[in-house]
Amino acid sequence: MKMDNFFDNNRILKTVWKWKFHIGIAVFIAIIASAIISGPAFITPKFKSTARIYPTNIAEVSEESTSEHLLEYLQSTDIRFKLIDNFKLYDVYEVNPEGKFYKAYILDEYRRHVEYKKTDFETIEISVLDEDPVRARDMVDSLIVFLNDAIHREKAIINYELADVAKKELSVKKAEIDSVETLIDNIRDETGLIDYFAQATTATRGLMDAAAMGGDKGPAQKTINNLVNKGTELRRSLELLEDFEVKADTLRKRYEKYYNRAANNISYSKIVEHPFVADKKAHPIRWLIVFLAALGTGIISIITVSLIDYIRELKSTL
Repeated sequence: MKMDNFFDNNRILKTVWKWKFHIGIAVFIAIIASAIISGPAFITPKFKSTARIYPTNIAEVSEESTSEHLLEYLQSTDIRFKLIDNFKLYDVYEVNPEGKFYKAYILDEYRRHVEYKKTDFETIEISVLDEDPVRARDMVDSLIVFLNDAIHREKAIINYELADVAKKELSVKKAEIDSVETLIDNIRDETGLIDYFAQATTATRGLMDAAAMGGDKGPAQKTINNLVNKGTELRRSLELLEDFEVKADTLRKRYEKYYNRAANNISYSKIVEHPFVADKKAHPIRWLIVFLAALGTGIISIITVSLIDYIRELKSTL
């Protein structure tokens, strides 16, 4: 008998038919056993809660998209351990916090129960698997809050620094304004000049009227003399003051913008799909376990009985 006969379809079909009751009993036992083992007595049911968020108020960094930026934050150790500590997940996952490899074990359990992924629509999907459906929902909600807090802390540091720079520049500009205003006040007190162009026009007209009518030229001439001596300085000082005030206003607005960004609690993620308390378990998938057990048992049984018959046939030919 050739070895190729072992893979002969007709021989295998005959063998299956011959051992059909044995194979059926084995598959039936596998179905019953897998149904029992996959039940709550052996495997704790777990529920999944999911949310989808979209990044907002975040600028793209080099080649990294805003969605990828959110993923970087979510995968940070700080957020992971904040969730672990807030929900006492070391008790939930039965990991000793005083153990030698606590961080490795707890993070491994975390990765098995908490998942983040980027969708095709640039949103981030956050999923939590837990035996308590309410806790699963609360963990997803907390992750979104922790994510916003983490981004806000980083942005706040930068914005406070920028606000501080603007504040210092504003202080310097205010000192320059005070200096120019003092100079203008001194010129006005000394000369009586208020408005360069208006007083130049008025004094010139007064001087011409006095000359034409034989009036007193003194007041008009005095104003013109003051305009000649101090007018240019006053005009330039007024222009400089106006320029300084415009720059000071720009710095003031810049300071307020950065300070408000740092002080206000800005949201960096828009919730597209809110998490909810699941009413149906997500793990284990009982029908799949039963199906795979039955399929695997059936295949193994067929191979086994085929091998038994094949060996018997070989022995009978010797």
